[in-house]
Amino acid sequence: MSAEQSFFARIRQRLIQQPVWVALLVVIALILWLASGSEHNIPSNPRTTSSTAVALAKVQATRMAAQPVSREVTLYGRTEPDRTATLRAEVQGQIQKILVDEGVAVRQGQALFEIDKNDLAKRIESAQALLAQRQIELQGARQLDKQGLQSQSALAAAQANLQMAQAQLTSLQLALENTTVTAPFDGVLEQRFVEVGDLVREGDRIASVVDLDPLVIRAEVTENHVYQVTKGQQAIGRLVSGDMLQGTVRYVSKVSQPGTNTFALEVAVANTDTRYVAGISTELSIPLEQTMAVKITPSVMSLDEQGNLGVKVVRNEQVHFVPIDIVKSDREGVWLAGLGEQADVITLGHGYVRHGDRVEVSLVEAPQSSAAVLEKRQ
Repeated sequence: MSAEQSFFARIRQRLIQQPVWVALLVVIALILWLASGSEHNIPSNPRTTSSTAVALAKVQATRMAAQPVSREVTLYGRTEPDRTATLRAEVQGQIQKILVDEGVAVRQGQALFEIDKNDLAKRIESAQALLAQRQIELQGARQLDKQGLQSQSALAAAQANLQMAQAQLTSLQLALENTTVTAPFDGVLEQRFVEVGDLVREGDRIASVVDLDPLVIRAEVTENHVYQVTKGQQAIGRLVSGDMLQGTVRYVSKVSQPGTNTFALEVAVANTDTRYVAGISTELSIPLEQTMAVKITPSVMSLDEQGNLGVKVVRNEQVHFVPIDIVKSDREGVWLAGLGEQADVITLGHGYVRHGDRVEVSLVEAPQSSAAVLEKRQ
């Protein structure tokens, strides 16, 4: 056997005894084969390379134009009367007549109730007679004083008696007037607490009268906005019924409420026909300075990676996240500042892209509002 045949025989014998070498040789052979094959599979056409690139995300954006919008302070309050008065008896007696029913409008000075006059008329006649007597007595005392026949003390007593008689007569005449209970101001007889025949004493409640013109919307403004609201500013109130009220700020408290750090605020609203009533929940909006803002729907808002709320816009086919600056909100949408005079807001697909991503944009124009269409037609 030659030397070469002897060498291969020894290798064969070793491979049979140690099969791990067989597996190692097979693995090495596979690696060499794959490496040689990949070199032949590299495409020579650059178009084939571009086809393997990741496709851009597709989004739809709406081009929205900014409009001048007033910033607003939105508060929640309720309507209340301008004034409320509780009428009380000033004389003792029975209620003889009820001249006005509850809920009826009344005028200042109008008679509402009559209390029994009892013997006031006779007592007034007696007081008038006594007053006449005291006047005669004083005249006589003065004549005697001129003659030196009257002391100064007697003259002073006569004058005092006359004044007492005058005071007594005035008191009885005032009591007679007070038997008729009148309205203290223009308003509405809201509630009465007596019936005909009831006995009332001095200080007993008889009725309450409320003044609903102007109607007052009372609310609380926070310490963040109290310096932005001043007396005389225009305000808009929205009742739960949907009615809109125009009013003027007439009062802003200078001292906050304990525990809440809010300040009392009043808005006066004309209510000449008493159409609007007190005790209705009201959303109050007070316009401040104007700024350019874009109107969107809340559905296009999203969160960034830090949890900030904002909207995603497209600039040069790249996504940009803009934190929101809410100017005002209503039932139709939200007005945001900080987007410039025009913005392409992503309305579809904003949840699948992030700030900085490049996207394929399908752009649509924002629909015109009804007011804008009407103005264009005119």
